[in-house]
Parts: sequence; C-alpha cells; structure tokens
Amino acid sequence: MTLGRRNRLAALVTGLVGLVAAGVSWVIVGTDGAWSALLGTVLVLAFLSAGSLPFVVAGDTRHGRGGVAFLVLGLTYALRLVLALVVLKLASRAAWVHGTVVALSVVAAAAAWAGTMLVVGISRRHQPTLDL
Repeated sequence: MTLGRRNRLAALVTGLVGLVAAGVSWVIVGTDGAWSALLGTVLVLAFLSAGSLPFVVAGDTRHGRGGVAFLVLGLTYALRLVLALVVLKLASRAAWVHGTVVALSVVAAAAAWAGTMLVVGISRRHQPTLDL
C-alpha cells in the first residue's frame, strides 16, 4: 500500500471516529459539543496529514533524499505544533468551544490515526524504501 493510500485510509478512519465523537458529544453536551469534537478532529487530521508532506516531496529515498525528508519533517513539526496551539488559543475564546470535548476528540482521533497506521504497517511486508 502506498504512502498516499495509507494516509487516505488513516484519514477515513480518523474522520469516522471524529463523527462518532461529534455524535456522542452532541447527545451529552449539545450542538456546541458536536462542533467542538469536529474542531478537535480537523486539527488532528490537518496536523498528521501534513506530517507526510516532506516524504511526498522527497520521493523515493534510495538516492539519499530520506535524510532531507526527516530534516524537513523535524522543522515543520514545530511549525505545525505552533499553528495548532494558535488555533486552539483562538478557539478557546469562542463561547461554543468546550475544551474537554476538544481534548477528548483529539485523543480519540490521534489514537485512530496511529492505530490505523500501525495495523497497516504491520500487515504489509517490510520495504526498505518509501513507496510513493
């Protein structure tokens, strides 16, 4: 399975988990809870999807470009983290945002993404290079 297909599968599973979280929070908290859960899910999807961009840009890592991809990944990680924190800080000022719901949906969505990548990664044969 290619990197793009793995990311699409992880995004689909994460999105479904986010929709379930939105539904549960809608029942418990109301409409504001559903929007808060969707905010958390969108943040996770944006943050984790952007993590694969350096590898997509680097392409096949057989010719030494893997190191560049990891360097760019490390540099963009800090930028993505700062952007996520800025969005959360701005969103916390809104009356409709429930911090607990956002936090729980972020945890659930990140676990769904990581679990999907783990299952897909274990289920395929080891490949020495990135298969874009």
